[in-house]
Amino acid sequence: MQAKTLLVALAGIFAAVPVVAGEAGSPSKVNAMLCETEAQAISLASELSAGKTEPIAVNEVNKAAGSEVCGRFIGYAVVEVEKTKNQSGALFMLAGLRFAEDGRLGWTASWITPFDGLSVARGI
Repeated sequence: MQAKTLLVALAGIFAAVPVVAGEAGSPSKVNAMLCETEAQAISLASELSAGKTEPIAVNEVNKAAGSEVCGRFIGYAVVEVEKTKNQSGALFMLAGLRFAEDGRLGWTASWITPFDGLSVARGI
């Protein structure tokens, strides 16, 4: 009984192992706000972090670009690129998603709460 439980546990662990670098993962269902470039995704994340609602933030970024560059994507995609970027002292997590339907790359960004040094007592 213990051997069977161990085998099931190991099978679960190996099934959860991420895809080996260099291999393309299978597309998964995505419901995300994506933009055409990293800079636009960062602008959208900045607008959202400033307290604007999603429709207003998207409208601001699209207006600045002069065309529709950000929008809601519901479909199948693979995460192709993941990285962090520091822009003007703010840290953003970026992900580039490759669309299964047409092969285009879309970007999403999340603003990371900055370190609040004022709340840390030093030298005590």
